[in-house]
Amino acid sequence: CMPAARPLGSPMEPAVTELKRSGLLAATVPVRLGGPGLSPSQIASRVGALAEQDGSLGQVPQSHLSFSRWLFKEADPANTPEARQYWADRLLGIQHHSGSGSSSDSSILFANAQIESAAATAGGGPVVLDNGRLNGRKIFCTGSIYAEVIVVAARRPGEDRQTLAAFLPVDAPGLTVVDDWSALGQEFTGSGTVVFEDVTVPEGALRSFDAALTLPGYGAFAQLLHAAIDVGIATSALDAALELTRQDDPDPLTSHLVGELVAQRFAAEAVVEKAGRTLDELWASGGTDTSAEASLQVAAAKVTTGALTVDLASRIYELTGTRGTAGGSNLDRHWRELRTHTLHERRRDKLATLGCAALTGENPPAGPKF
Repeated sequence: CMPAARPLGSPMEPAVTELKRSGLLAATVPVRLGGPGLSPSQIASRVGALAEQDGSLGQVPQSHLSFSRWLFKEADPANTPEARQYWADRLLGIQHHSGSGSSSDSSILFANAQIESAAATAGGGPVVLDNGRLNGRKIFCTGSIYAEVIVVAARRPGEDRQTLAAFLPVDAPGLTVVDDWSALGQEFTGSGTVVFEDVTVPEGALRSFDAALTLPGYGAFAQLLHAAIDVGIATSALDAALELTRQDDPDPLTSHLVGELVAQRFAAEAVVEKAGRTLDELWASGGTDTSAEASLQVAAAKVTTGALTVDLASRIYELTGTRGTAGGSNLDRHWRELRTHTLHERRRDKLATLGCAALTGENPPAGPKF
């Protein structure tokens, strides 16, 4: 049965409209196709700045920026020269009508549909592409209520993992976006359910997961953006707390606590910047020889920022006292956003992989987590 639905729409919608006009969504379009070709650290910096303004807004383009790289990998047979230019133009706001191009001030937005519920309820279980049609449902589909294109991960019959993704227009017959997110935090990220009922998938819409994983630092780039989002939210949390408690003559203990929190934020920013520089070098080289090193550095940054930022967003209440718990302060939103966002994967899994690499020299597995 269908999940209970709320009317589509969000107070975040005007901000997402401005995001589509900002040019950021075309960040991964190569220079040869008219795009800016930004580096990983440049993109992460901009995503972190969005999260600093609003934690939900920062999360909306994260999957978009990861998936858009798939469309420009020249070695993928699905990415014909015509297809690469088509997607580049749509991300750059150039619309095609009857063979001619016209300018627009708005990029399209991709939203993810990757996570599946383990429940064996009606419509649950794996999303399968069979005879050119998709059936099933995805949960935690961040940005789906704002998107023009849903990127759905799927498998073919008999496969035990997701091996492909389809880039589908949000208005495709049989595709339903349900704004039903009700968990802690991320209130305006649009992280609801997407349902597929006999959705026809054109062959040209399909891309291979295995091909995507050969992109330099594919998983590491996605994880770098997650870390940048966490730092942006924590920065906003500390700034808000300082505004509540600012004083001309603070007592020594208050000054000490503020010093600790400022240093904690600095440390989180620094590890993201260092990991970003490593990814910059990897992308610039175009090779994969140092992909494992970059993945490990980003993993170290991710587990570090996850711990530092959640702790910071909690400790700001030691600074504000009960003023920070008042309804109008809205400080709790920062903690809720961080607490949920940092649960996207198990921190201990990353730590175990880091430790194994240090002890044995074994590289991390290729995938969206590394």
